[in-house]
Amino acid sequence: MKPLFYGNTCNVNYLAFLQATTGFGSTGCSRGQEMRLRDIATAFPPQRTTSKEIVSWTGGDLDFVVDKIGVRTRAFLREDESVVSLSQQACDKLFECNQQLARERVKLLVLVTQNPDNKLPHSSALLQSALSLDVGTACFDVSLGCSGYVYALSITKAFMSAEGITDGIVVTCDPYSKIMGKADRDTVSLFGDAATATWLSAEAGAEIGKGDYGTDGARGHNLMVKAGGSAKPLSSLWQEWPAETAAEDFRLCMNGRAIFNFMMARVPRSVKRCLDRNGLTMDSVDYFVFHQASKFMIENLRAYIGLDALRVPCDITETGNTVSSSIPIVLARMMDEGALQGKRVLLSGFGVGLSWATNILDFGGSE
Repeated sequence: MKPLFYGNTCNVNYLAFLQATTGFGSTGCSRGQEMRLRDIATAFPPQRTTSKEIVSWTGGDLDFVVDKIGVRTRAFLREDESVVSLSQQACDKLFECNQQLARERVKLLVLVTQNPDNKLPHSSALLQSALSLDVGTACFDVSLGCSGYVYALSITKAFMSAEGITDGIVVTCDPYSKIMGKADRDTVSLFGDAATATWLSAEAGAEIGKGDYGTDGARGHNLMVKAGGSAKPLSSLWQEWPAETAAEDFRLCMNGRAIFNFMMARVPRSVKRCLDRNGLTMDSVDYFVFHQASKFMIENLRAYIGLDALRVPCDITETGNTVSSSIPIVLARMMDEGALQGKRVLLSGFGVGLSWATNILDFGGSE
């Protein structure tokens, strides 16, 4: 019996059988084809909390929260809501707004979150089921925070191109409400919950450029949840439940000053390297969409780089800092307004890790 593949010739009849029964060799997209950002949908929990209510919890200053942090209200997940349920809303909206994106076309689902619904399995698998996507859909989580969206665009672009996938979805959802305490003014005043779903396609959309990425893990303790992982589990073979761990170790701990200093030291250099990698200058970029860390941080970063305020969107007043969702929320609003047609945009996320990621989206910007 001859092998299925021998010499430089393959068994054509067997390949035809595979194509007919499994789709092997007929993905509709050649490997190496360029993937583009097609559309973005967003979702927010219905429950909203004003900054006035926040300061009643923390004893903080309302003017500081509204004017310096820049947040008037934000949405928090209820106890019975989850990463999967909010992510499903964003994805359902994406499908609803794009009738040509049939669910059976999606062959890759990437979920950016550091707060999955369960330790096991990965939340993207649960989301695949909730969305009734085909079992042939590749699904995985990306455990990154504020830099996660920019990372995920490059990861998804490369995966789709390598595997010949025509349509994929990047989802972001990192509900910090699940890991914050009401009395912690440093975190609860700042963050909000949201989910986004981004459609990447081989057919049309904004071109994704070459990125600049980096990590300073020695400073990771400045934005950390100390317990709940393998180093400090809730219980284990060697520790009966509940483990003797302080409750605050299971909550988000943030050194805001250290994060600010990290941003000022790393992000401007990353912007410069990204521009150089793509053969661009500051003047050839129309908008600079930074992670919406806070109004204070964005304004200081913009001033340090020397950018006009009109080129640096700040969209945090009604959402708070939504971690990996903050950049796509800004992009979605601008796309809906038609502000990005023919424009070139630089994206830069920074935070947990500590890490940063910067890249270019070209919506048809002139050379």
